[in-house]
Amino acid sequence: MQTEEKLEDPLKQNPAPEEPLYTSATTEEPPKKKRKKCICLKISCCILLIIILLLIATFLFFALYLFKKRAVQITASSATVENLSFTITPVTLNLVMGSNIAIKNPNYAGYEYENSNTTFYYHGTLAGISPLPAGVVKARSNKKMHLSVYMNATTMIGSPFLLPELIAGQLPLTTNTSVTGKVVLFNSIKFHATVTTSCEVIVNLQTQTTTSDCKGDVKLF
Repeated sequence: MQTEEKLEDPLKQNPAPEEPLYTSATTEEPPKKKRKKCICLKISCCILLIIILLLIATFLFFALYLFKKRAVQITASSATVENLSFTITPVTLNLVMGSNIAIKNPNYAGYEYENSNTTFYYHGTLAGISPLPAGVVKARSNKKMHLSVYMNATTMIGSPFLLPELIAGQLPLTTNTSVTGKVVLFNSIKFHATVTTSCEVIVNLQTQTTTSDCKGDVKLF
């Protein structure tokens, strides 16, 4: 009996180590790392959202502002008398009219216009014409031109209205300028514009001055 107790004592003195309550192949990330990842993800999303908004704003700016069609304008200032001489008996007339033309292009691209004319009419009959050569009006700029028109005295003398109006000292004329051209944006987007301006002009034969009333019309297509 004593020997058995002695054999049992070492086992009681060195008990077997206790097994851990749980084992895990992977350890969970610390809360600080999780917070950093979450913050980085939020910052990335914000940056991406800002970039998308900037792209949308840029597209809208180009679409609504730069690519917007703007009407080209032609302004005809008061016609001037450059040379005038006439007699009543016999009826003779020598008249040279001057006209200042200004083309305004508010678009963000040049306006290329074709050959055109400025015409003068006397009581509906063509009495004078001056060519307007083709050219370009730069983006957001104006172009001014001066034209001289030699009136057709033969045509005007043949009118029954001329003698009474020479006696009255006033000649009524009508001017018309029509310009057709196109605006090209970034060599890809283009639209055509036809601009017309007409003026009712009264020439004072005594003072050799004029008064005029002008109207304009624009067609974009």
